[in-house]
Amino acid sequence: MDHSDLTRMLKHAATAPPAAVPRALEEGVMARIRVDDGRARRWRSFIQWLLILAALSGVVTAGMIGWAMASRDTTHTTPPAMELFRTGRPQ
Repeated sequence: MDHSDLTRMLKHAATAPPAAVPRALEEGVMARIRVDDGRARRWRSFIQWLLILAALSGVVTAGMIGWAMASRDTTHTTPPAMELFRTGRPQ
């Protein structure tokens, strides 16, 4: 195959009418696309709910851990030990 054969073949391919898809095949393809679109929407919804629930679970868990740690913390329940209260009035 030389340059002129290749050019002729490319021109022929560019000017050729598009191949017609049989009507029955086109309907089948469109039905499959609709089914796949519904399946994709369901998966997308499932993943979104999964992410939302995971984020909500993380926030609730962090809140519970923070509350549990704060309820056991005794730092502010007793006053600080001050030298004045231990020894009494300075002489």
